[in-house]
Amino acid sequence: MARRSLLVIALLGAVAVSSVVLKAIPSDRISDAVQARMERDGVPGVVVVVLENGIPVWTRALGQADPATGREMTVDALFRVESITKSVTAWGAMRLAETGRLDFDAPIADCLTRWQPPEGTPLLTPRQLLSHSAGIGLGDFTARYAPDAPRPGLAEHLAEDFEMIATPPATFSYSDTGFNLLELVMEDCTGEDFAAFMTREVLGPLGMEQAGFDWPGVEMPTGHDLHGRPVAPYVYPGRASGGLFATAGDIARFAAAAMDGADQDVLSPGGVADLHRPAMAVGGLFGFAAERYGLGHFTETLSDGRAAVWHGGQGYGWMSHLHLVPETGDGIVILSNSQRAWPLFADVLRVWSESLGVQPVAMTRVLWAETAARVVIAGLGIVAALALWVAVACASRTRAVRAIAGAASAALIVWPLWAAAQDYLFLFSILPGLWLWLAASCGIAGLCLAAFTLGRQQR
Repeated sequence: MARRSLLVIALLGAVAVSSVVLKAIPSDRISDAVQARMERDGVPGVVVVVLENGIPVWTRALGQADPATGREMTVDALFRVESITKSVTAWGAMRLAETGRLDFDAPIADCLTRWQPPEGTPLLTPRQLLSHSAGIGLGDFTARYAPDAPRPGLAEHLAEDFEMIATPPATFSYSDTGFNLLELVMEDCTGEDFAAFMTREVLGPLGMEQAGFDWPGVEMPTGHDLHGRPVAPYVYPGRASGGLFATAGDIARFAAAAMDGADQDVLSPGGVADLHRPAMAVGGLFGFAAERYGLGHFTETLSDGRAAVWHGGQGYGWMSHLHLVPETGDGIVILSNSQRAWPLFADVLRVWSESLGVQPVAMTRVLWAETAARVVIAGLGIVAALALWVAVACASRTRAVRAIAGAASAALIVWPLWAAAQDYLFLFSILPGLWLWLAASCGIAGLCLAAFTLGRQQR
């Protein structure tokens, strides 16, 4: 009875704190940013949770869970959270390490019983898998199966998907396969199903009541791909890299547990700090939005010197993002049932950053691509106008100029046609609302250059 009374007092206290802190939340600006982006970029639905002082203080569902039926999005909707899964998996691995069941620096071969990497593979450790420094390839992220369809077991999938691309300890190389291999290590090390272990020792204790790694079998929002088409339900062969199902509230509870001084008994403060500690410099496209990677977490330093940790996720028809500042308890969770939501996330993160009094977090650099695209579109318009004017005016031009213009014309016409036939291009993700304008500009400029090329030739 006393325990129940304490729980009620704690909840009432959280509500009281929330009502005060809420005044500082730029709720109108976040809602406006989401709604504007939903309309501009064709994003059907979004759920956002903002945390202050380690407490979720503002939650909002916007848009639709299923536009085909008119079903509205709700705050308790269950999402595929995709690669935010990696951060949750890292908690499970650290739980095993702190309870003496997994050595982060011992060869994974010491645990593996159902499958071993090919002969000649360098010794790999859990720490390398967690930090993406094992030199393992990204893996086949298109390996998806209907929930009720036969699919390969994890060991069988790894036998087909595993590929070494560098010798460990290697530079940062993001790898879904590496985390799926970690899942196999955790199962073979404990003799227990990954989902069962994670539910009992991580999800349950953190209060992530709706979260799970097995197909939930309940109504969820309908995912939508980069072309805005609905996506049929699916599962991956592995679960540790991107197979978590959760509500925005579940992820907010996970974020709250990761704050400095959080009252949770899954990991020690030192264990959480180890997960957040920068381990690998991040390069390539990932370096555009992150400085370093810890264990299951991207890291960056905010403009005021505070450390932030984050992870995002992009799957077929789904996107997610989690950003938190452990020192002050600030955080934000954004989940969407659309693969076109990157610019939306960036806009919301820009508003959230401003509310913290810091420069926009690095993830907002996605918006730079839009500025660049608008410059290119304007430039193509100028090229098209000049080429058409020369063609109509019948001004002469040399053979060399005609050859260059002809090659440019072919490239500008063929490239958008090729791109439109692809299921996925990174460009589609960062320019969902501008891609068609860019493609049309290329095509028009290409046709105008073709007219220029076919005009009168100088003798």
